[in-house]
Amino acid sequence: MQETSTVKIKKCPYCFRKISNDEVGFLLRPDGARFLSPALNEVVAPKTDLSYLYFWNAMGVPEEQVDASRVYIDNQIMTELNQELTASGHELAVKHFDPDSFGYSFHVEEGAVTLYSNTMLCPYCHNELPQNFFRYDMLMIGLAGSVASGKTVYLSSLMMNSFDAMQRENLTVRNAGGNPNDSYRMEMERNAERLLRRGICPESTNKTFRKPIFLEITYRVSEQVFHLLTAIYDVAGELIRESAGVGRTGFVRHMDGYICLVDPAQMHLEHSFITKQIPDEERVLSKLHLMTKEEQISIQRMSNQNGKQVMSQDDFLVERTVSDEYIYERKAETILEAIRTGVGDHELGKKYMALTIAKSDLLEELGEIRGFRGSSLLFERTRPVYGFMNMDHHFLRQEILKQIFDQKVFRLQRNLDDYKQSSLFAVSALGCETEEVRDEEGEMTKTVGKVRPIRVEEPILWMVMKYMQERGWLE
Repeated sequence: MQETSTVKIKKCPYCFRKISNDEVGFLLRPDGARFLSPALNEVVAPKTDLSYLYFWNAMGVPEEQVDASRVYIDNQIMTELNQELTASGHELAVKHFDPDSFGYSFHVEEGAVTLYSNTMLCPYCHNELPQNFFRYDMLMIGLAGSVASGKTVYLSSLMMNSFDAMQRENLTVRNAGGNPNDSYRMEMERNAERLLRRGICPESTNKTFRKPIFLEITYRVSEQVFHLLTAIYDVAGELIRESAGVGRTGFVRHMDGYICLVDPAQMHLEHSFITKQIPDEERVLSKLHLMTKEEQISIQRMSNQNGKQVMSQDDFLVERTVSDEYIYERKAETILEAIRTGVGDHELGKKYMALTIAKSDLLEELGEIRGFRGSSLLFERTRPVYGFMNMDHHFLRQEILKQIFDQKVFRLQRNLDDYKQSSLFAVSALGCETEEVRDEEGEMTKTVGKVRPIRVEEPILWMVMKYMQERGWLE
């Protein structure tokens, strides 16, 4: 077993325990390969990975939904294997150190059969570590929001066309997931492709911890090149409300920053005072107040689980229509309060906050929003070709959004003052209307017209920029 004196210690992006590069395990995909050595065949036979199974079960995923049949290799298994291989005169299994990435790979060979893996796993929870994990710093971002705020659609929009919205002439973004065959990664990539090509919106996620989306961001300025790993976590709003800071929600306190999505339905829009200059205005307003049946069921399950009342009736508004009853969460502050409870007032001073109005296209034609001077800047779709964002326009949008938040959402000062840095955004993952349709695949939500996102990348790039500035990488 090859060792190295270069030891790197990082925090696992799943269980958040400190791990070193010389103790990682490996995920093998033998694909039916057979060896002459019985010891090798025994090692590469898929078995139930209990550490992996127990981790995801503890995070709310039922055992039958966890694909825990896999081949896991760690230092202890390698030591025992090599003892048997030595006795039988076979080639030894080895770990190779990569001085560029500070990571390891695993290699075992017998005759014409070779098994190789550079998919490193956490030695505790056995989850796949991203590429270049021990080489680059990592920024952890929690994407938080209420049940209907559109977190899953936001991530799918961001991932469309290989993260095209984030690409610049001097900034490139790629998927840094450690396992290209991971089922969740493939599901998210499939969602992004369906959204881009067919306008099909992904379904809402259930009340469980989801694997983060890993990005490797490369930024070039002058003659320097900077690299940063970014992990984006889908923080289910109902999860952090249910038991903030403990159990399945403990990961929230490990985030470096949060993107908190505010649904337009949570804004105090004075419908009766709107001048009806736009024929479709009432139809737009009605769309702000609808939740899907799946989202309603999720909320009902929260309140009924274990007989625990998760939210009071005051937290919701109810709107009855001819066919059904719809509910949505009233208070935009609920998620911010849950984050504060889970993280603690003192720790908030170490976090970034990007407070973001989601589905901003729904506000574009509303008279009371158009009444704010310069509001057209909120719906600008033009992306810069160089740099993180158009900073002149960003600062102008800050002034407009401060007024909108203070008048239509909540007073900003009491909600944001305790964060290390905060900024305001208005984005849209789709930039167009949607409709419920039924075809051979069943019921689904599809876009009406072409998907035209509104600056979905800005909250993330703002946080990346601030992170780099704090470390002296940028002015």
